[in-house]
This record gives sequence, C-alpha cells and structure tokens, in this order.
Amino acid sequence: MTSEPRTTPIRVPDRLFAELAAGGGSAQAVAFLERGERARRLLLLRTLLDRIAELSTPLTPVADAWEVVKDAAGRDPEAVDGLLLAPTTGAWIAHMLRRVHGTATGPPLWAEAGRLNVLALTAALLAGTETALTVPLADGGLHLPGLGRLRLPDAPPGPSVGLAVARAGEVTLSGPPRDGGARPTVTCRPASVPVEPRPAGPGTAPSVETAPGEPVASAPGEPVAGGSGDVRGGRPAG
Repeated sequence: MTSEPRTTPIRVPDRLFAELAAGGGSAQAVAFLERGERARRLLLLRTLLDRIAELSTPLTPVADAWEVVKDAAGRDPEAVDGLLLAPTTGAWIAHMLRRVHGTATGPPLWAEAGRLNVLALTAALLAGTETALTVPLADGGLHLPGLGRLRLPDAPPGPSVGLAVARAGEVTLSGPPRDGGARPTVTCRPASVPVEPRPAGPGTAPSVETAPGEPVASAPGEPVAGGSGDVRGGRPAG
C-alpha cells in the first residue's frame, strides 16, 4: 500500500456534458457519472488505506481486513461493490481522511479506522465467505451496513474490541471477557426480509436492534449506491 495512486483525469464527452447541463441525461450519461463516482471513491479509499496501514490498533490489521474484502469480491463482486460505493462508506472515508490530516476529531482513531474491519465482515456475510476479525464495538454494539445492528447484553459503555466470525452467512459476535472470564456472545443470521425499524427522529437513519437468536435484517431506508468493476486483484484501483 505504498505506490502513488494514478491521477488520470476522467473527461466527460461533449455530448454527455450537454445532456447533463440541460438538466436531463440519457442512460449512457448517468452510467458515465456512476463510473466516474466509482473511480473517485476507490481512489479515495486507496489513499486512506495507505494512510492507516501502519496505524497502531488492537484490531485485525488493515491489510488483513482488505484481504477479506478481496475474497468476498471474488465470490460476489456486485454485492461488495455496492457496499464500498454506499453513501455511508463515502462519508466514513471523507471523515477518516480529515482525521489523518488533523482537521477532524472523534473517538479513538483505531476505533474509527476499524470500520474497514466492519465493512470486511459485512462483505463476507453478503458474499457467503468465511472470516474471523476483531472489530470495534461502541457501547457493545456493532452496526453492519445494510444488515442491521448487533448489541451485546450488559456491555460496558464506550469503545471496546469484539471478535466477529462469519461462516455460511451467519455471524457470531463475542465481546470482551467479563469478571470470571466468560465472553458475552450473540449469533445471528442475516435475513433478506425487512423488519420494522425502531422509531427514528428527524434526520436519524432507522436501525434494527437484535437480541440473541434474532436475525439481523436490512434497515429500511438505508441508501446503497450501485457500481461496477472489480476490487479482487489488490487495492482499489482509481
């Protein structure tokens, strides 16, 4: 993760630019914009991976988490591309780039950078691959983009480290040991059917809370952008 990213500009053909400037746009014009957004997103992601590659963290290292993403993309590239191109992923990348440049603040940097591990876990669940990753927990909770939220019972407040295992489309999350050494554990299987979200206030994205044995389900209303391409061969290519 040390090579300089390519910076070849993407130029909009005059005909497509005229269509878009007129306030419309053919399917070809829209597809061109989507390809451009995908290239931009993956270039920013590659830049971020370079910046956090050597970050001191109690979590699974960045390079190992990215290998999980690549493995999942080899099984289901469309699902993984949609995950990487989701608006929430873009917001995280932008925030993290500000953090590594010292222009934003937040929780411990390792905890925010650990969203890559959460994305890797989600990719494995979507693609049906197997993995075991340490992931950041917030108040004992783990949000899986597009799938829902796991919450360990009686979890301590603040950031902590959990162990998440994805196998055959099922996820098992274990939290830090309690007094006596026992680890709280929740196992869920993602469901393809929507469930009723908790009431959300204005501007609050709906989330799905799960209890032990209940399925993780898609949170209605969470936007996911489409995309095309291949992230299987290495780092994201611009």
